[in-house]
Amino acid sequence: MFLNMFYRAMKVIFWSVFFSAFVLAGVYWYFENFYLVTTFLLGAFSLFILFLISKSSRVKKYYSEAFGETLLGIGGLIFFTTSLGTVYFYKYIKFFEYDFLVHMIIPAAFVVMAAMFYEILKIKNGVSDKVKVILISSILILALSFFWEIFQEQGDIWWGTEMFFDSNQPIAIDVANDLVADVFGVFAGCVLIFKNWEKWNKKWLKTTDDKRLTTNDL
Repeated sequence: MFLNMFYRAMKVIFWSVFFSAFVLAGVYWYFENFYLVTTFLLGAFSLFILFLISKSSRVKKYYSEAFGETLLGIGGLIFFTTSLGTVYFYKYIKFFEYDFLVHMIIPAAFVVMAAMFYEILKIKNGVSDKVKVILISSILILALSFFWEIFQEQGDIWWGTEMFFDSNQPIAIDVANDLVADVFGVFAGCVLIFKNWEKWNKKWLKTTDDKRLTTNDL
């Protein structure tokens, strides 16, 4: 019962965020902030690609519906958390450092998503060892986090915006804090995979009778 509610919630999160992207794009079009209009439309496009992947023949062949719904929910959670930053949500929450929290949640979610994508590509060879999955996913997301911070540092200069500007601290300090939070987030994602990888795959795999889909310790 709980799992069914969880997977339904994942689907609701995804579609709510997907349609809200167009609403927010319209709002920022009204305010003539075309940078954010483009950002939200690209976000909606990315979510749609994620939807197509979740419904692809490869995913349907090997995985249950729960796998696709989890993938969509994680994508929706990432987009929703990021969207709050574009409306300066962090300025109105005083009892914790919102930006630091976001830079933990998003990398943690991305690590799990990267692990799921890796499995989609490698599933014909069996479920990968969790240590291998953790290493590949964590290195990838840490690299992306680093390049994002470079982009963030230069983004306001390129576009003449103040999307990444923080009047409370120099950009170098902000980048350092974000990278520290990213590392904590990646670590949290790795812990989730380490503790749950076999259990998740038992729920996600369409069948465990096919030897291609199992490992010795699954």
